[in-house]
Amino acid sequence: MYKYKFSKCGMLILVLGMVFAACQKMTRPNLGNFPKDTNPPGGPLKFFAALDGSSVDSIRANFGTDNNVTYVQGVSGQAATFDQTNKGFISWPSANDLGSQTDFSVSLWFNAGDTSKKDHNNADGMLAFARSSDFWGNITIFADHETSTSDSMRLTIVLVGNFLGHDGPKRIPHMYDNKWHHLAVTYQNSDSTYTLYIDGSQWEQHTIPQIHFIDPNVLVLGGFQQAASVQGTYADNSWMSPFGGALDQLRLFGVVLSAADVQALYTNKH
Repeated sequence: MYKYKFSKCGMLILVLGMVFAACQKMTRPNLGNFPKDTNPPGGPLKFFAALDGSSVDSIRANFGTDNNVTYVQGVSGQAATFDQTNKGFISWPSANDLGSQTDFSVSLWFNAGDTSKKDHNNADGMLAFARSSDFWGNITIFADHETSTSDSMRLTIVLVGNFLGHDGPKRIPHMYDNKWHHLAVTYQNSDSTYTLYIDGSQWEQHTIPQIHFIDPNVLVLGGFQQAASVQGTYADNSWMSPFGGALDQLRLFGVVLSAADVQALYTNKH
């Protein structure tokens, strides 16, 4: 009887000891000093496709669909090229939440090739943020056709019905020199200011009628919205063509980038 009681008491002491040990303060392992996200959810950068062998957007894992696209050496990593014969382009279901923004900025690198790549017959689409209710979309950027054999580019930008052409003395020189160039477009809603930057420097700035995005649809790189069968098709518009060069580092912001911001993107090849 005594032996049994002793064993029972010993067991009680053992259990209490285990509980006490379990309640001891433990040292939390060091998790490391991880960097903070430079663009948290809801941050200013709404869409970013590095185009480094893939068309995925890294902000919301928005996967693009490649249509007759090849990846080549870019300004940073790889870049996308588009088969002009087979109407190449990349499309995404959306530009994430860019369509709800009132201020915005576009940043894009391009290499148009040399003057042999200059299209004298068709307009070569670079970027289109589609609008399901309008032929020209919300944002359309393209290199328009021209008879000039110089290395200048007749760049045209359409912002919700506002045509911003760069023809004649406004042509942008030395764009068909087989080198990488940076393009940035900003729009500030409070005073309707449109600004165009080329290679980190302001090229043009003026006031346009106030705009806001309407019926946002797909995002197209390397072509017009008609490439994705929005407001028509390429078959309906034989004058439309994919971009004949390479495109890289597409960024869409929901804020107005400052001149210093644009210069930093250019300097750092972002």
